[in-house]
Amino acid sequence: MCPLPLFYTKREIEEMQAGEELEVVTDDPNAKETIPRWSREHGHEVLALEEQENCCRIVVRKRS
Repeated sequence: MCPLPLFYTKREIEEMQAGEELEVVTDDPNAKETIPRWSREHGHEVLALEEQENCCRIVVRKRS
């Protein structure tokens, strides 16, 4: 549950190189809003946001 998906997303992106993509799959309904918002605020690109049956899939590309 929130804020864990965002916390883990931040941690993973910090370890990535610019241009790499992170796929986040979560069952936290708040993540579909918090992760894209945080990503845009920090200059990262949200490539996909898909709501699936019991989860949400978000793909973020790290910017420099």
